[in-house]
Amino acid sequence: MNAPLEDELGDILEKARDGKGWSEEDLARAAEVPVAAIRRMERYEIAPSDDEARRLAHALDLDYPSLLAIARGEWSPQPVSADPAPFDMVCLDLLMGSYPVKCYLVSCRATGATALIDTAGNPRAVIERARSLGVTPRMILLTHAHADHAGGLGALDKEFGCPAWIGPDEPRPSGSRDLRVLKDGQTLPLGELAITALFTPGHTAGGVTYRLGESLFSGDCLFAGSMGRANASWPGLFHSVTTRLLSFPGPFRIYPGHGPATTVAEEKRHNPFFCGKVPA
Repeated sequence: MNAPLEDELGDILEKARDGKGWSEEDLARAAEVPVAAIRRMERYEIAPSDDEARRLAHALDLDYPSLLAIARGEWSPQPVSADPAPFDMVCLDLLMGSYPVKCYLVSCRATGATALIDTAGNPRAVIERARSLGVTPRMILLTHAHADHAGGLGALDKEFGCPAWIGPDEPRPSGSRDLRVLKDGQTLPLGELAITALFTPGHTAGGVTYRLGESLFSGDCLFAGSMGRANASWPGLFHSVTTRLLSFPGPFRIYPGHGPATTVAEEKRHNPFFCGKVPA
């Protein structure tokens, strides 16, 4: 099995309820499952029976086999293969307080030019890892402005002296002396390669996914087996995932801000929110 999923059954039920604008009581009525049981499921205290999972999936418009597999702890994505494009990628599994967050160092193999995707809110650990690898980021690419993804910009700016990029509809995080605003589809050179910014709003108003080769760095837009929390727009986030991330070929890798990496194909087959809703 791969690394533990970011979202458990309880997170999925809560996010699916949010998509319908339902309370726990609304879901209990629609699925004919006691509200006390739903509350315990959302607190990770109990798992549903097969029949309860079927009724919950039907009520919430989720894929039943995928939901049941996650409820039973029987699925996680297969480890992803290396991208065939000529770059090296290091995933930094860091902690912001006690909360695990991922950020990524990507480097052009031919030139050594390096970019940092998100900060994990832990600049000291990022700086130490970059030093140990012998790389100096030339740019910081932010998927969104939440503190666990954009925190510590001041220390990183002081250490690396490089520009930071963010979507135009995102709040401006503090700390960067050279904060630049992206355009949808804009490409940024990384040595002999190019990184493309794809706007994927919904988790936040100005969320961005970055494409490099056959890899997508999605921030909190999509998690393996789930989706991000729709702080800005649930329909907008669903649209971003279905029309942007899952429109790429199946082998494309997805590197989220939390939880294990996955692929487009895995999510089309196993994500309860999207299975059967995106063309194969």
